[in-house]
Amino acid sequence: MAQILKFYDERHQYTLDGEEIPSVSEISRFASREIYGDITQYTLDNACKRGSAVHKYTETLDKYGECEASEDIIPYMTAYIQFRKDYGISDYEAIEKSLASRTMKYAGTLDRVGLIDGKRAILDIKTSAAVQNPLAMIQLNGYKKLWEENNPDKPIEILYILHLKGDSKYKLLSFEMDDTLFMACYTLHQALAKKKRNFRKETIC
Repeated sequence: MAQILKFYDERHQYTLDGEEIPSVSEISRFASREIYGDITQYTLDNACKRGSAVHKYTETLDKYGECEASEDIIPYMTAYIQFRKDYGISDYEAIEKSLASRTMKYAGTLDRVGLIDGKRAILDIKTSAAVQNPLAMIQLNGYKKLWEENNPDKPIEILYILHLKGDSKYKLLSFEMDDTLFMACYTLHQALAKKKRNFRKETIC
């Protein structure tokens, strides 16, 4: 049975067959709070704007072979172009691909899926000042589960974060394929969601 997945960018919300479901980012919020603590909203907003812009421009570049980027984004694009040259990447299997799990009822958008050094990889693009390894591992393994449920004949062999930097350099970081932390966050999310549903029922009654 075909599933209808919709993504509403303005509120970063997914629905599957009309039912709202959590994103990988929402599920990983338990780890995000522990890692980022009391970071200011100003810092978060600036990082989000930069990240969104880089994702937009890299997507345009990958799909159409060229793009025009604002001056503040050019160093990140330079780093991305150098990464593609270094690893001989001319195409991907998936670019900014939104997927949902019908069995687990969550969704996410995978930045890239394709062959890197001959192995099918999930590649997540980051532009933050630093990569938080536990959070990256949670997100990547959540994406892996989404991809493999929807593409059972195309298993993922390696997980990568591509860290693009403001000095026009990059780092390609590999992560272990282990969904323990993701499933812990997923279990917490499900437990709290159930508690909220039960509370609403009790309030109505």
